[in-house]
Amino acid sequence: MAKKILLADDSPVIQTLSKKIFNGQGYDLVGVKTGAKVMGEIENNDFDVIVLDIILPEVSGMDLAKKIRQLSDKKKASTPIIAISGNYKNYSKTDFDEVGINDYLIKPLDYDALVKAVKKYA
Repeated sequence: MAKKILLADDSPVIQTLSKKIFNGQGYDLVGVKTGAKVMGEIENNDFDVIVLDIILPEVSGMDLAKKIRQLSDKKKASTPIIAISGNYKNYSKTDFDEVGINDYLIKPLDYDALVKAVKKYA
């Protein structure tokens, strides 16, 4: 069964490229463009990895990571989260650790690094 990835990013380019790359590698990628849609997807589906942009419309990636970690379903609450951000300098490793983010990558995205990070956690 294909590993499922949830990608939350409002960039159509990142959504399209990520789908092509991960589908080509045998992953099932679900893309959402707003923070508000993330929790609904997580509540209704099981994912192996969540790739979360820090800057999202409606709800930030940092707030979403906190909400995911507080879910009553322990399996869903412990899903690995990889943050992606162009504004990573605004955050320290401690900030990411405090909200339960497992790993983070800097935009513009290095897709080799993203694939490697997903494989590490999936």
